[in-house]
Amino acid sequence: MALSSLWESQIGCPFYRNDEKRKIVCEGVGEAEAIELRFRYTQERNKQIRLFCAGDYAKCEVFRMILEKYED
Repeated sequence: MALSSLWESQIGCPFYRNDEKRKIVCEGVGEAEAIELRFRYTQERNKQIRLFCAGDYAKCEVFRMILEKYED
């Protein structure tokens, strides 16, 4: 089972789309857009996922930015 598959079962953020070795993909601000977060090391990506995507996603800057499009 791929690492991303392991993480996906723990994700709570509604804007998370997927992840790869050193990348997280989130819903974009526009209808057909996506936001990619790229990391130098897989460990940095894992920390971001653990703290925000699978943790307290309301504190994530990307989450707050995307949430604004639904609050307007």
